[in-house]
Amino acid sequence: MSDTTKIIFGICFIFFMTSLGSSLVFLFKNNIGEKTKKLIVGFSSGIMIAASIWSLLLPAIEGAENYGNFNFVPAVLGFLIGCLFIALIDYITNKFASRSIDNKTDYKKPSKFFLVMTLHNIPEGLAVGVAFGGAWVSSDPLAVTLALSLAVGIGVQNFPEGAAISLPMKVATGSKLKGFLFGVMSGIVEPVAAVIGFFLASGISCIMPWVLAFAAGAMIFVVVSELLPEIQTGEGVSLGIWGIVVGFTIMMALDVALG
Repeated sequence: MSDTTKIIFGICFIFFMTSLGSSLVFLFKNNIGEKTKKLIVGFSSGIMIAASIWSLLLPAIEGAENYGNFNFVPAVLGFLIGCLFIALIDYITNKFASRSIDNKTDYKKPSKFFLVMTLHNIPEGLAVGVAFGGAWVSSDPLAVTLALSLAVGIGVQNFPEGAAISLPMKVATGSKLKGFLFGVMSGIVEPVAAVIGFFLASGISCIMPWVLAFAAGAMIFVVVSELLPEIQTGEGVSLGIWGIVVGFTIMMALDVALG
């Protein structure tokens, strides 16, 4: 493949894999039981926790080398800002919900989940774009190939993430198609962010650690405040816990193996 073809393929691949993972929602029956729901929520939580650590926080720390011994600062502050952002969103939604006669609480948690997973996809898309942009400027064919390997790695990771979004949204909406579309929409931001990152490779790289940590903080806050409490109530608690273990293990293995 030419360098141009590699870049186009890499940017499209990360979106395609999210959509492919989202399509798993069509394999499930129309009605999802309480225990299965616990397993799905646990699996999604495990994926989010692992992605926050290996896909976001660790790269944020590694990417802040110019901070010297204080390379943890962007990760710490970005993480806290991400938590505060979701807390603010939570406060605003609760405020409006209390004024609404038709308070559709079933949509609240999945919608927030969709928001943070979409936020998580933005820095991943930027990372791919920055890698391709830097490789293009360097005119080094090997650099473009390495950037492509990064895109493929992130794309493979996006497969379980797409499922982790579409399955809870299917439970909330009662529609497989809507669950699938929510998963697809969460992935659309990645190629858009990748194109932006490609053209602004030199300028965006300096704020990437902050963006990565922000997304991690948002994800962890939602897991702790919304998803984990849901797993601990009603039937199927043990299934929810094992869902976390399996989701975390799969995502950790993908992140470490694919770099």
